[in-house]
Amino acid sequence: MHSGLYGQQVNSSLDPQKILMGEHVTLTFDVEIPAKSILQMPVFNEVINEKIEILNYGTTDTLRSENQGFVRLQRTLRVTSWEEGYHAIAPVEFVLLINGDTLVIESEPMLLEVDTFSIEEHTDLKDIKDILSAPVTLAELKYYILGVILLVILVWLALRYWKKRKKQPVPQSIWEKPDIPAHIAAISSLEKLRAQKLWQQGKVKEYHIQLTDIIRRYLEKRFKVGAMEMTTAEIMLAMKNKPEMKKSGEGLQEMLTLADLVKFAKHQPGTTDNEISMDMAFEFVNDTRQTHIENADSDINKKEV
Repeated sequence: MHSGLYGQQVNSSLDPQKILMGEHVTLTFDVEIPAKSILQMPVFNEVINEKIEILNYGTTDTLRSENQGFVRLQRTLRVTSWEEGYHAIAPVEFVLLINGDTLVIESEPMLLEVDTFSIEEHTDLKDIKDILSAPVTLAELKYYILGVILLVILVWLALRYWKKRKKQPVPQSIWEKPDIPAHIAAISSLEKLRAQKLWQQGKVKEYHIQLTDIIRRYLEKRFKVGAMEMTTAEIMLAMKNKPEMKKSGEGLQEMLTLADLVKFAKHQPGTTDNEISMDMAFEFVNDTRQTHIENADSDINKKEV
């Protein structure tokens, strides 16, 4: 475990640490950082090194931290090795952005032991015997026959059902309609959420989850950023160079960070905090709305007149 100036720390582990060639190993990186910081995860290639290859890259999960004001980010990889011996895994670097500083924290080096399949020296090896065939009896076939009959009946019933059932088109949500701008969809959704009065009924966690989901959907539709699958840190990193963030970036990070604390650290915000989060959501949408689309539409209408 490595810790740093701001209390950040990184843990790494191998489970198991010893395998037979080709067996799978879980490689986990668990990073704890201050909630108001941004962590840049390393980019993993197809291999850890020339001896260890990556089978599955996994995802980055946000977990609850036992420390007030901190969040945990966990990345789990699935790896394997096809070469016998002891294989070292070098420290992995994580870049942390906090208070205008850029820090690099490293995981601890690890060692994976890979063993080969062993055959005793005096083992008497024999050829594989041919498979013996036996005559098939009606008693053995009866279950297959019953299965085929049952399958035919089920298919017939399904076809009959689908013929009688009128297919109802699934209505599109406001986010899926291409003719509705992202800011209109977001403002409409925020108004509906405000009218539900969730946090006033004690449903604070549900309120912040729905609030940040609306903003994440807005980011996806407005900026084509996969925000629904990103952590707060990854969203801020993806939006870092957007011109619109100069005015509203701080409010966006504050709103998302408070939601993370409520969801993962069991934080209980005050009444004012809940109201401010809603106000910041409206402000962020209005400050970053794609106004040139509306202007273009109005120009077209004027020409038609």
